[in-house]
Amino acid sequence: MQVLTLLLFDIILGFVPQAMGCAVCLFAFANQPLRSKNFLFTSLIFSGIAIVVRIIFNYGLIDFGFHTVLIFLIFAVVAITYNKFPVLQSTVGIMLSGVLIVVAELITGVVISLFLGMETFDAIMDNTATIEGQITRALCGIPMNILFVAIALLAYFLVKRKRAKKS
Repeated sequence: MQVLTLLLFDIILGFVPQAMGCAVCLFAFANQPLRSKNFLFTSLIFSGIAIVVRIIFNYGLIDFGFHTVLIFLIFAVVAITYNKFPVLQSTVGIMLSGVLIVVAELITGVVISLFLGMETFDAIMDNTATIEGQITRALCGIPMNILFVAIALLAYFLVKRKRAKKS
């Protein structure tokens, strides 16, 4: 049961929204509609990539930090090869998503540490040796993912609005 709970919190409410947020940023800069099969498939591909790379990281085959770089690199390759989006727009969209993830992590990290205290927050973030610790950490990440997707959608509509004004 704990493994299913971890799966729900870490993958379904963790990697999938983050991958969708990255796809939103990509589609904003590629000037593509979100209401499309292409967006749905790209989000699914990005989710699969994030899950596979994270599993590889969890098994210790790649280092922390490098897994994020690898995910974004593969996202850019998918955007350029699968989606056929321009290189510059793909790169900027993926890089923007990375910046927005950091912003969302900082905001939620500060808020959670204010509520729980810094020592408790640090203990939660460092306790990944047990499934319970991983579940608690994943739970703390859910607000960040929600905030990231909200910011990504806001960025999408701001870019779209700016383009409409130029036209």
